[in-house]
Amino acid sequence: MDEKGIQQWNVLGYWEPYPKAYYVGKLQENSLYVLKRRADQKTVGAAVLIEADERWKSDSDIPAYYVHNFVADTDEKGAGKILLGHIQELALKDKKACLRLDCSFSNERLNRYYEQEGYALVGTCVDGNYFGNKREKLLF
Repeated sequence: MDEKGIQQWNVLGYWEPYPKAYYVGKLQENSLYVLKRRADQKTVGAAVLIEADERWKSDSDIPAYYVHNFVADTDEKGAGKILLGHIQELALKDKKACLRLDCSFSNERLNRYYEQEGYALVGTCVDGNYFGNKREKLLF
């Protein structure tokens, strides 16, 4: 991230609220999804999917998947798009009306990307040093 000028997880103290134990727990709950490259099984993307998120309390009556801890290898072109595509397929199969996520409002490139992928800006959120844009993609 530092090499590419991305200031997000690397500067916000991300590992304090999300240590390795958090991901082990999500794996045990079957809510951690991993994208691996076919050729060598290298992990090139990951995300946690949950069905409720306190940042979206007022919108909780709509069936949704909330995408958390989304990460894609910046050297693996298209990995993020592929993983989001699989997440969308799963959401449709599970009859979710939308996908919701948030990203740092200061990451202009990522916000443009989500906008291009159909994730509309629907609000903001604050969590400690993190200031985010809430985004939603309607599926049907």
